[in-house]
Amino acid sequence: MKNEACAESDSSSDDSSDTESSGDEGDFSQNRQKRAIEWCGVDTENNDYYRPPQLLPEPRPPPRRKVVLWPPPSTSSSASHNHFGNAREGNPELGAKMQLFSKTGYHLAVYPDGKVRGTLDESDIHTYLEIVSAGYPGHIKIRGLLTNLYIAMNRKGRIYGDADPMEESTVFLESFRGLYNVYLSRKYAHVGWYIALKKNGRPKRGPKTGVCQKAVQFLPRRSKFE
Repeated sequence: MKNEACAESDSSSDDSSDTESSGDEGDFSQNRQKRAIEWCGVDTENNDYYRPPQLLPEPRPPPRRKVVLWPPPSTSSSASHNHFGNAREGNPELGAKMQLFSKTGYHLAVYPDGKVRGTLDESDIHTYLEIVSAGYPGHIKIRGLLTNLYIAMNRKGRIYGDADPMEESTVFLESFRGLYNVYLSRKYAHVGWYIALKKNGRPKRGPKTGVCQKAVQFLPRRSKFE
């Protein structure tokens, strides 16, 4: 009887140990399965799911830069207009002193407070300007005779009067556009910013100008200096 009781106790212990071992194996397989799910692209902390590379949005192409044609194409049939420059200091025939009359109907004027704008009064002495060479053919500076300020352009494309003649922003590239002259800022020539006057006489910002616009075209007048 004692031997049978020992046998039964041994068999029950063996069964319990088998059950515990099978339970451990089940827990291990479940944990392994969960870990496998996490490694399949699930971020349990941030709830971020993995996306295949082909589903990611394509990068945007870089913006196109504005192409500036330099020198601007001339509308004149005369081949003599296809060069830089116009009247220069020391030219006995044309002279360097002039008024610049915009195709929009205003004279370009430089005032003592540094403002540059257009005026309908051709007798306004603030419209008396002088073209000064900047050292290279077609590179010029525009100086107000009364105020001794040079027309300049800032980084926002606004024109103003600057007292420093050595400032890079005071240099412009002068060329022909038919019978008119256009003045491109040398500092911002790569983006095509010109001196321009609107139809109301106010200066036009450089980013809104173009070589084909009437606002950028000026006719030199020297009748006041003859």
